[in-house]
Amino acid sequence: MSKDDGKTWTQSFFAAPGADHGPWATKAVAYTGGVFVVPVGWGAPTIYLASDDALNWRHLTKGTTQLPEGKGDARVMPGTWGIAAGKGTFVGSGYMTFCATSDLGQSFTSFGMWGAFKGDPRGKLSTHHVGAVYCGDASGRFLALGDNRGDSGAKFGNLFASDDLGKTWKWLAPKSLDASTGRGEMLCNGRLLVMTDKDAANACTSTDAGETWTGPHATGTQRASLSVVGNEFWLCGKKSRASTDGQTWRDLPATVPEGKVIASDSGTLISIQTQRTNIQRSIDGGKTWQEVHQYTPPDIKGGAQGLRAGAWGLAAP
Repeated sequence: MSKDDGKTWTQSFFAAPGADHGPWATKAVAYTGGVFVVPVGWGAPTIYLASDDALNWRHLTKGTTQLPEGKGDARVMPGTWGIAAGKGTFVGSGYMTFCATSDLGQSFTSFGMWGAFKGDPRGKLSTHHVGAVYCGDASGRFLALGDNRGDSGAKFGNLFASDDLGKTWKWLAPKSLDASTGRGEMLCNGRLLVMTDKDAANACTSTDAGETWTGPHATGTQRASLSVVGNEFWLCGKKSRASTDGQTWRDLPATVPEGKVIASDSGTLISIQTQRTNIQRSIDGGKTWQEVHQYTPPDIKGGAQGLRAGAWGLAAP
């Protein structure tokens, strides 16, 4: 965590159970209502760590909330691949179950896809690695994108929507997405959604919270990580590109590192080297970068070694 706009960094927590399960076990963080939440665990019971100052961490659920998946054990949460936040609500998504809390873990709702879409004319739902996104206060909608594990079906993956803060979900049949060549990443800047294909070589866009899409639009790069920087979308890879509308893309400075980028309200940019272990900082819009932290991974098994996600928010003093 950093409390000086990314100049210096401190490791504030270590050794959550299950964090050594693999690189996907601790890969998400979200912020809303003055609280940061990090889900930990994949393919095993998940815990949710929470903090309002990024220094002192607790269990979000307090070990008292029971979900159907737990079969009476309040410590068991659905496996979580991604987490999104907005309007004071955290929404977790993973395999075939969503969970949501709007009261900081005092109560949770869960929604299982196993039987919810039974009898759908599209056939049996088969998805995995479901990542949630908040579309902004204008719509208040949460979207989630999962891959397609079947031999047939939409090439872009499976898209789900919730208009009641994560309590219930519908399986969308979005228009104009079949042209995509496979699911990549999806992010929203509060008004515009951008989804990349699996190689980030093309992008599709939506202005109506995922109902209809345009594209594919060539990005001019590939194998790049998607981030929202201000109102722009950045694809950071060996060749980094940026766009305000997801359709036309421009070159970013060659100095921009590969990986995810987090922007603070002051305009400072933080680059997380997802395949490495260092953090870089830019205060001039990405023209120049300075390494501000070198993370030394612990000697553990499982491969969860990289820094894979981050969030900016106003923490308690």
